[in-house]
Amino acid sequence: MEELVTIRSFSQSIDFEMVKSYLESCGIECFGQDEILNRDYANVNGGVKLQVWKEQADEAIKLLFEGGYLKEEDFEPSPEMKLIEKVLSFFNRK
Repeated sequence: MEELVTIRSFSQSIDFEMVKSYLESCGIECFGQDEILNRDYANVNGGVKLQVWKEQADEAIKLLFEGGYLKEEDFEPSPEMKLIEKVLSFFNRK
């Protein structure tokens, strides 16, 4: 059975639509989880999730990098996560 995987999320559905169109023009079949919900309310439940078939995920990610829709810094922890990590490491000291 084929499986869908989420490769990116968007707080604005217009950004999702643009990237979806780009990937589909490159032959990648795309789906949007929570797409309808986020058309009226921005970033509800984590935004619109861009999903592709698992077998096409690597190619889709490669295309997103090549098209400028994904950057290395997108994988870095947010400032909030860095703060949480600092606080947790403080409390976990021996």
